Amino acid sequence: MTMPAFDVIGLGALNVDRIYSVPQVVTDGAQMIDEVAVDAGGCSANTAYALAKLGLHCGFLGAVGDDADAQIVLRSFDEVGVDTGRIVRKAEVVTGSVLAFADEEGNRAMYAEPGANALFEPEDLDAAYLADARLVLFSSFGGNIPLAVQRSAVEALPPSAAIVLSIDSLLAHGGLDALAELVSRCTIIFANADELRELTGLELPTAAEALLDLGCQTVVLTFGRGLARRPWMETEEAAEERRELPIVCWLLSRDSRWGLPALPTHEGPVVDATGAGDAFAAGFSWGFLAGEPLSRCASLGHVAAGFCLASMGCRAGLPTREALLARHGRHFG
Repeated sequence: MTMPAFDVIGLGALNVDRIYSVPQVVTDGAQMIDEVAVDAGGCSANTAYALAKLGLHCGFLGAVGDDADAQIVLRSFDEVGVDTGRIVRKAEVVTGSVLAFADEEGNRAMYAEPGANALFEPEDLDAAYLADARLVLFSSFGGNIPLAVQRSAVEALPPSAAIVLSIDSLLAHGGLDALAELVSRCTIIFANADELRELTGLELPTAAEALLDLGCQTVVLTFGRGLARRPWMETEEAAEERRELPIVCWLLSRDSRWGLPALPTHEGPVVDATGAGDAFAAGFSWGFLAGEPLSRCASLGHVAAGFCLASMGCRAGLPTREALLARHGRHFG
């Protein structure tokens, strides 16, 4: 049997993020800007970048415009060796962009302009290329056309390919019915509690169980600063030394439930939480492809997210494989 050419291929939005650090995110008022970071972004794009930095062979499918921002996107991938040969250029269209404001408390306000992302069409999808990966990353594009293309992409994938879906606010807005076909084929779905609540219209744990009912194998739910442990979170009694700790990540599958205690894994001050969820997905997925137990995948994700917190933007602080394993060993043994 021929091994896939790629470890991971991503399919999703390609953006340039402009992140403004402010003392407080306000809904009505004014604040001075402390710092500005400009870098390539996009949910599955950030995860693919992180996985390439961890040493995996990665590619990407998506669309950029014909502007200067397109070069920022492509150069960022080139830095870590992500294959960009199937990224299409849309003439006379701007590259997708995100304007984000983030404060020291972890509050964020994000505004997306899909640009070229919304024009990713069926003829842009190289199904054979996408199928030549052990794991495929899906996330939002923006617009209805790319969502239909993603449904077609799922049908083209071989049964052996693992599918990872990251739910973000844009996907959650569309509701669960729009994602049902994709969810039914997913190996792993990542989401935070707010996104899952908006996607399903349900509260925990029913909201996560709804994804399993559609066919997803494992739901990975993150809680940011942590959530108090609940009786329904774990199928086994928690060990004494972590029984009182809040949960930062909850794993749910058909036969087990498990919570990762909220141990601090960042070292130094928290600078910016933007992209921490994408970094978590990368650390978890790296462990998954390495054949690690899901509990260790979760702790690897938690450590990877901690690296992201130390720098402005989604990519500046991401670790190498050696740095990830060294810090993981310090915190989790």
